Amino acid sequence: MRILFLGNHTVGTTVLRELCGIAGVVVVGVVAHPDDPEDGVRYESVNSLAHELGLPVIRSSGRTTALVDFTELTNPDLIWITDYRYLLPLELLQRARIGAVNLHPSLLPRYRGRAPINWAIIHGESQLGLTAHFVDEGVDCGDVIVQREYSLSQDEDVGDALNRLYPLYAEITREVVGQMLTGRVHADPQDERLATTFPARRPEDGVIEWQQSVETVMNLIRAVAKPYPGAFTMRDGERITVWRAEVYRGAGKLACSAGEVVEILESGPVVCCGKGALILTDIEYLSDNGLLAKGDVLGW
Repeated sequence: MRILFLGNHTVGTTVLRELCGIAGVVVVGVVAHPDDPEDGVRYESVNSLAHELGLPVIRSSGRTTALVDFTELTNPDLIWITDYRYLLPLELLQRARIGAVNLHPSLLPRYRGRAPINWAIIHGESQLGLTAHFVDEGVDCGDVIVQREYSLSQDEDVGDALNRLYPLYAEITREVVGQMLTGRVHADPQDERLATTFPARRPEDGVIEWQQSVETVMNLIRAVAKPYPGAFTMRDGERITVWRAEVYRGAGKLACSAGEVVEILESGPVVCCGKGALILTDIEYLSDNGLLAKGDVLGW
């Protein structure tokens, strides 16, 4: 089976390696995102891996003549998509005999669209997942082939979620491709009554609003922790990134305003929220001398 792979990020390199190791599969081409300064720095590079493996590869967004020409040239039976952020035109999807499959990191039909893991954690979800589905002209709304669920506790963050996801990407890829090779593929339509869709997130969306509850602020910190840009607050013109925090359980009710530092503990500063307070256990900021970790800002 001839597969054209479109992907990005470390999940993309995980799946590409898996596809190349499946008997009966030939990866005839790879499409990576256009040039991105974070590619190969914040996460692994699909483009670099394709070159290492000696696979034909181009960089392209979803609606270019170059992508259509590359698809025609590679003549795939199946298009396989993993973290490729661009929508594909129907004419391109129809060039593959079997169609196209996407791996979407949510329990579809919930959390369609961009940044599904981040949004799920922001909303306090404890059950997350990965879905393999056929691709149509809509946004993550094609029939579901396979779905896997995993748990994320309230003291874990998006980095922990990704570590659980990487093996699931490989597992589901092997399972679905196996179904394709045997011609025994079962897929179920999504329940539109349960569908939710969310937009892309930007680094500036990580600003902390201290007037919100402890739970809301904690969920934001967890949702955009490493390898993402991080939640942040401003103090005296300095941007302070908060990578990890924990709920302050000190004795008595704190009399303080949102964003106020009321105590400095060995583990970090205690900051009041709209309801409750957090200990910021892992923080850093940029100064004239470079990047400083939490031990340098205990005077905050």
